[in-house]
Amino acid sequence: MSISAASVVVARSVPAGRGWQWIVDAWALTAGYRALFVGLVVALVVLAGVVDEIPVVGSFAGALLALALTAGLVVGCDALRRGEPLKLDHLFAAFERQRPKLVTLAVIFGVANFVLETLGDLIGGPGGVGALLDMLPGVLLGGAAPDLMLVRDVMLRSLMAMLVVLGLSIPLYMAFWFAIPLVTLRGLDVMPAMKLSLAACMDNMQPFVVWSVPPLLFTIVVVAPLGVAVATRSLLLGLVSVPLLLLDLVLLAALTFASIYTSYRDVFALGE
Repeated sequence: MSISAASVVVARSVPAGRGWQWIVDAWALTAGYRALFVGLVVALVVLAGVVDEIPVVGSFAGALLALALTAGLVVGCDALRRGEPLKLDHLFAAFERQRPKLVTLAVIFGVANFVLETLGDLIGGPGGVGALLDMLPGVLLGGAAPDLMLVRDVMLRSLMAMLVVLGLSIPLYMAFWFAIPLVTLRGLDVMPAMKLSLAACMDNMQPFVVWSVPPLLFTIVVVAPLGVAVATRSLLLGLVSVPLLLLDLVLLAALTFASIYTSYRDVFALGE
């Protein structure tokens, strides 16, 4: 199926409370295959992360792969909605659907991600947050206290880089959020799908804000013990809080990927 114009696919504005419903629906959708779905998400993150480490082209190739695998998860979610079992093959299923369009979409995303990452590195300077993470084991094991001037400098530069990249990333991800299922499942052409996705996200800012609040609050609660562990140099608290934070990030990542599909079904009135 090929759709050359987005006019045949209509998005709607939904109430703010639907943002919470997207999370509920995402949790329910993956209920019978949650362990496998989380495993597929971890595989996506690991594969994209490994590719991202390739010199020069890593950030581009990693983003390209991440988008293609995200499209595979969307295919998997669509199968679950139809009552079909989730399979390992679903992670790569998008390669068999709308391949030229999906490749074009992935290349655009890869280039945009490469530009943003390069810009972030230029603003943040060498080391960045990674330098602070390298200090963490030594601090928790009772080593020398970190250089507070260095920490402040790294934090300020990293914060500035994060704010700039985040500000530019929001419209980028808005353009791709619904474009992925629109291209993969509906066969829309790339540019109409991106324009429709951007417009649909802008018309649904309130539910997206509601959708983002619970994961953010939960992450803050989980991160707090790690902050206490660093401040008090408590190895025991650090050993407990780090795995909890990793589990939180994995589950939230799984809910985010599933929410791409549930929000798409809602905003495009496909559940009615």
